Amino acid sequence: MSEITAADGEAKAAWRIKKATDNSIYGPVDAEVLKEWANSAQVAPQDLIDKNDENWLPATDVDFLEMLWVVKLPGDETYGPTTVGTLREFIQEGLISDKTLATHAKTNQSLPVAALFAALEFEKKRAQRRPPKEAMKSTASIAVEMAKDQRIRQLEEDLKELRKEHESLVHRYRQLQLQLQEGTKPVAVKKATPAA
Repeated sequence: MSEITAADGEAKAAWRIKKATDNSIYGPVDAEVLKEWANSAQVAPQDLIDKNDENWLPATDVDFLEMLWVVKLPGDETYGPTTVGTLREFIQEGLISDKTLATHAKTNQSLPVAALFAALEFEKKRAQRRPPKEAMKSTASIAVEMAKDQRIRQLEEDLKELRKEHESLVHRYRQLQLQLQEGTKPVAVKKATPAA
């Protein structure tokens, strides 16, 4: 990031960032560069963003940055909302794992980070083939749908196992019932014949 000077700020109408840690200002940059910064863990949820008009907004309120995900870091520290790119950076740094739950800041839907990444990859592939109406679906909603589908498949597998277990128990019950019935049948006693 390059620190902004007063002359630069007045000359261009572009995006700037004010770091919450020390109030340093970086920019001006165009929206694409700002988005790259956000996706490379350089924009924190507490940072402020403006477009050279001194109307600073929380970075999480700038929609195109897509800072939508909240995670738990070591020590139960909550971080976010942040970008998917930042989550990738956190995995590389060992701060989270692919099994860490990411919670969507607006919908409160949670899914493992690996499922979120898989949904994004799926979305990229599907975007080329899907009809325009489906193109309006957000990545978050697709990720939630995929997580839901995965959960349904898991529940179906669990149900199959439970059915097998149920059948086994019913079979065992019937065996025990037969044994009980055989054990309670009157035993035929042979009468002793008098010895001649």
